[in-house]
Order: sequence, then structure tokens, then C-alpha cells
Amino acid sequence: MSFSAKIKEEIFQSRPARKPHYRAFCYGLLLFGRRFGPQGIEAATEHPAVSKLCGWAIRDAVGARPSLSEQKTLRGQPLYTVELSDPQLCERLLASFGHAPGRVNRELIEGESFPAFLAGAFLVCGTASEPAKSYHMELLPPGGGLADLLFEELSLAGYPPKSSVRRGETVLYFKESEQIEDLLTMMGAPHCSLELMETKVYKDLRNRANRATNCETANIDKLVRAASQQLADIALLRNTGALLSLPAPAQSVAVLREQYPDASLSELSGYAGLSRSGVNHRLQQIAQAARRLREGEEQP
Repeated sequence: MSFSAKIKEEIFQSRPARKPHYRAFCYGLLLFGRRFGPQGIEAATEHPAVSKLCGWAIRDAVGARPSLSEQKTLRGQPLYTVELSDPQLCERLLASFGHAPGRVNRELIEGESFPAFLAGAFLVCGTASEPAKSYHMELLPPGGGLADLLFEELSLAGYPPKSSVRRGETVLYFKESEQIEDLLTMMGAPHCSLELMETKVYKDLRNRANRATNCETANIDKLVRAASQQLADIALLRNTGALLSLPAPAQSVAVLREQYPDASLSELSGYAGLSRSGVNHRLQQIAQAARRLREGEEQP
């Protein structure tokens, strides 16, 4: 089951039972469907539970059952369409919600009613990406007027969405995980909100572990390259007899490096009984002597 389907299933299970909030929930559910006017009420969804809710909302409002049809989408998924076409019944339904063309019922949208209204709207026009892939939740209202209405109400609630235009329709979306978590909880999907939080924690831990591993790998590579160069310098000086011309402390560090080729600078300092800077200074003496020797060999 996709993350969007999980959200809608949880909203379905936790839908409000109290009449004021239930009316706001049904209002959002039907208002944001394909059509909501005197000439027809229609909603289309890929989720059978959502189609049931649309049917129940219409039945509760006017006492009549709407028609239900099923067809396949281009992806081969079932698409359920709930429709009420009788103009008289449509007028009665609009009146039951205090709705008129061009005028919404603010009492069922604002204040304490907004979470239930938003939950209903999300069921028919909302989607959310899989948290493991990205943090993205969007609503695609059927018309610019409803997009403006939802933008305004979300902003008043403290969750101003971003917006874009897709195929001529306004899309409202969120990309901040904290906003999405809060909105899921508000709409009645706290378990999905928790799943998103857990996924985010897992991704953060995994990213930190990867960064630490990459850093450690880089440090090991750097150590190996440095130790290999030091061993090459020491071998050159020893083979040419030039190692004996170095100060005794530098010769001692050269012997330790040969004994412990994989040791870090800190480990070498422990073996030598010197500070890191002291060991590093003597290794620099060895490197400079080897460089002078190589430069001398390269001269004609």
C-alpha cells in the first residue's frame, strides 16, 4: 500500500463522528471532487474507501444513493466515480451544506471545523510521496477559486503552502517534513505522521553514518598515502647511506615507521614517547632529505 493510500485509509478509519465536524468533513469531501454544483455532484478516486465515503455523504445529505461506476486508469488501476445527476437532488444537497454557486459556507471551513474539512478535501484531491524517497504532500483543487480558498485557510491555520501550476491547474504543496507531520496529525492520520518521523530519523542516522564512514575512509586513504611516501623516503635514504647523516632522533623515528608501517601519527608518537608535532617534525626532516637526494639525482 502506498503512503498516500495509508493516509487515506487512516483518515477513513478516524473520520469524525460528531455532526458539526462530520458535516465539515463531508463538505470538503464533496466540494473538492470533480463537480459540485446544481447540475451535478461528482467525485472520482482510486480508493474504494473514499468512494464509499462520498456515497455515504450524499446519502446522508439527501437520502438518495448516487450512482457508482468503475473503470481502469491508464496505469491499470481501478477508478471509482460517484455521481449525483438529478438537479433537484443536487440543489437539496447544496442547500444542506449552506452552499451556493460562488459562495462557500465559511462556518464549515474555518476555526474548529477546518481540520475535518481539510481531511475531507485531502481524500479526493491530495497525495503524498513515500517518505523514504522525499518529503512532499500536495493538493490539487478542481479550480483556481478552490485553490485560493484552500491556500488562504491553510495560511490562516499556520501552514502556508507553496504553489505551482501543472497543466493549467494550481497545485498546493508542502516539502517541509515538520509541516507534513503536523498536517497529517491534524487530518486524523497520526500513525502516518509517526511513520514519517521514524523514516526521517532513520534517514538522518543513515546519512550521518555514511558521512562518518566517508570521512573515516578518506582519513585512512590519507594515512596510507602518507605512510607509503614516508617508507619510500626512508628506503631511499637507507639504500644510499644518507639515513645515517640525519640526526639520531630522526633516525629513531625512521626505524619506528619501518616497524609500524600502518601506524597513525598519534600511534607513532606513543611508540616514540614524543608529541605528535615532534614526530611530524622528524618525518619532515626525512622527507626533506629524501627530496634533496632525488633532486640531486635528477641533475645532469
